[in-house]
Amino acid sequence: MPFADDLLEQADELAFKEQTNPKQASLRRAVSTAYYALFHLLIDDAVSKWAVERQRSILARTFDHGRMKGICDDVVKAVKGGANLPQELNIVAHNFIQLQQHRLTADYDNAKQWSRTDVVNVLALATDAFNAWRAIRTEDAAQDYLLQLFLPRLPRQ
Repeated sequence: MPFADDLLEQADELAFKEQTNPKQASLRRAVSTAYYALFHLLIDDAVSKWAVERQRSILARTFDHGRMKGICDDVVKAVKGGANLPQELNIVAHNFIQLQQHRLTADYDNAKQWSRTDVVNVLALATDAFNAWRAIRTEDAAQDYLLQLFLPRLPRQ
């Protein structure tokens, strides 16, 4: 099972680790792990295209959370503006943004008390993004998206 799938599975396990009275630590780690599952799913697909296999892990470390969010913002805005992009790509981009925000809240906002329901909703965002990505991962729009996640801003074509 690929690493991203392992992370998504682990997020689910963390969300349900305690049968009753779930610990905030488990719920917060589940949220954070759900984000990282999608983060790594996209990175793994992008670097899998790199010809020199031994360099893929080095390339993977160059991906930047903020840059990826910015590209996702661009996709969501383009779709709202009428761009002809697959709806699945919009789901991936939109859910990436949401998951990243939830991860920041889970990791840094100690005032927020997470419920299991909150976390289940976050896990649904990740699962929906995984399903949407897998439906379009080989399409040109998806491959262009992966390239944009990595390269400096490209001129609009």
